Amino acid sequence: MNRSALARLSRWMKEKGFTVFFIFRPENFAWLTGGGDNTVMVGEGVAWLEVREGEVVLHTSRVEAHRLLEEEVEGLDGTVIHPWYDIPTPKGPSDLEHDLTPLRLILSAEEWNRFRVLGRDTAAAVRVAIWAAHPDWTERELSGAIAEGALSRGIQPLVLLVAGEERIFKYRHPLPRDYSLGRLCMAVICGRRHGLVADLTRIRSFGRPEAEVLYRKVLEVEAAALDATRPGVTLDEVLSSVREAYHALGRPEAFEEHHQGGIAGYRPREVLALPGDGTKLAAGMAVAWNPSLSGAKVEDTFLITEEGLENLTFDPHWPTVEVAGRKRPDILRS
Repeated sequence: MNRSALARLSRWMKEKGFTVFFIFRPENFAWLTGGGDNTVMVGEGVAWLEVREGEVVLHTSRVEAHRLLEEEVEGLDGTVIHPWYDIPTPKGPSDLEHDLTPLRLILSAEEWNRFRVLGRDTAAAVRVAIWAAHPDWTERELSGAIAEGALSRGIQPLVLLVAGEERIFKYRHPLPRDYSLGRLCMAVICGRRHGLVADLTRIRSFGRPEAEVLYRKVLEVEAAALDATRPGVTLDEVLSSVREAYHALGRPEAFEEHHQGGIAGYRPREVLALPGDGTKLAAGMAVAWNPSLSGAKVEDTFLITEEGLENLTFDPHWPTVEVAGRKRPDILRS
């Protein structure tokens, strides 16, 4: 059980005047239980939590109870097991109607450690698959290799995008198709394990050198975002820096062509950065910026600390290039 999360939720409940609160959503279930998973089918919970006076009780069916108690949750104050054919609908305030995102944004030291291991493993899964790829592989073959690497590490791909040479210049969100990779490919993953989600993008060139020019430009935009990312700065202020960087490149339209990322954590985007958003960044939050141009994108997941940014998805085995004093993933060249 995530006791710091429970304390935060209990304070919020007191402010709202709630004596009981129900947790259904998978991201909140994972947050409160310290990484537990209440899903069988993606996005749909088979259990919920009842929070009352600082105590947490699990509700589930007889079908799921044994597995959940052995493998997903511990430190509960009680369990209520319902017949699979007669599962009640609890009455009272819940996270289906109240957004708990603000409570989840600042991560605890225990969550930082889980995130570090997740980030490292997610980056390794993508690297191994892309290194093994050949130009005649299809996008679906590469996505399958990435999914295999992720799932074998206990990571669930919530988002898995792959574009080869023919589609990387067309689409920002290329769902894998049966096109050959050709001379250039991009892979994007948002991988979840124990509730947290690591976001990253990697690019490989099999002999398309002009892609490097685009990629360097994207790295300049990302550098502006990372330079602006520090405690006390608002999402709007980061986006202003991003917009200015696109203008400096002579590509102001790129800001309109794709979102630029935002706060990460228990969803690929806990808070999507929007113009005018006054949400203030703070130490303990995670961010994933993903500036892009047609044909190039960059993305890693960073933890904001008082000392600076920590790259949670840094891969020491992937080639790097230094940009604004930081090691950033380079294009992998064949």
